[in-house]
Amino acid sequence: MNNTNKSILYNLKVLYVEDEELVREQLAQFIKRRVGKLYLASDGEEGIMKFKQHQPDIVITDLKMPKIDGIEMAKKIRNIDSISPIIITTAISDVESVIHTIDVGIDKYIVKPIDTKELIKAMEESALKLYKIKSKDTIVNSLILEKNRKKELEQKIQTVMAKFIKSSTGKGPKNVQAFIQGDILTVQFFETRTLYEKTLLNNIQNIQLVNYNRELFFKDNNEYIEEEVRKLLGTNIKIDEIMVDSKLDIDQIKFKIYS
Repeated sequence: MNNTNKSILYNLKVLYVEDEELVREQLAQFIKRRVGKLYLASDGEEGIMKFKQHQPDIVITDLKMPKIDGIEMAKKIRNIDSISPIIITTAISDVESVIHTIDVGIDKYIVKPIDTKELIKAMEESALKLYKIKSKDTIVNSLILEKNRKKELEQKIQTVMAKFIKSSTGKGPKNVQAFIQGDILTVQFFETRTLYEKTLLNNIQNIQLVNYNRELFFKDNNEYIEEEVRKLLGTNIKIDEIMVDSKLDIDQIKFKIYS
């Protein structure tokens, strides 16, 4: 794995779905050391939930699982996201099933027992394909940040954003996640709703009102937020998208990074 590909993998969020606990835990340890963030799910149903929550760049999934199998999960993911690569892991006896489902949008399949070199190669190729689509062949400086530097920046952004939310609303988030991926910075806030907002949400009809007010809060403070993040990154940035989900109590801001 060359240095460029290694840097690309360090910038990836990966979702790994496998119902066999031992297989899942063993491969997770291998993948975790090579990517930015790894999320795990034990079946297709949980996999869809984790995909919606974390928006991973690549999905690695077993084919045959309880509740919802890998193919059905892939179909549902494709309804949400048309470009994130999906890699299927399968027993030799299942290969024919995979071949007949190419139209689902499966990018690659790997036969079990999994050869880790083959898996990494598939992930590298998928990552390069993904970045080519997203950045139109332009590799932004942040894409090749050293792993430690990247994590340091993400942690600083998480701290600053958590303090901002707490000082502005009086209610600090339970968790903040920041992730730099190419020329995009994504910041997610978990469980930030105030007591007043929670009271409003006791009536399901107030969800849109709470969503509107929370989105307005971020828009009213966009200049301050951009300036704080700009100082940390040392480059120009701009808020590109604000997403609010009061039902899940998750807020998300996406920034465009300009080199």
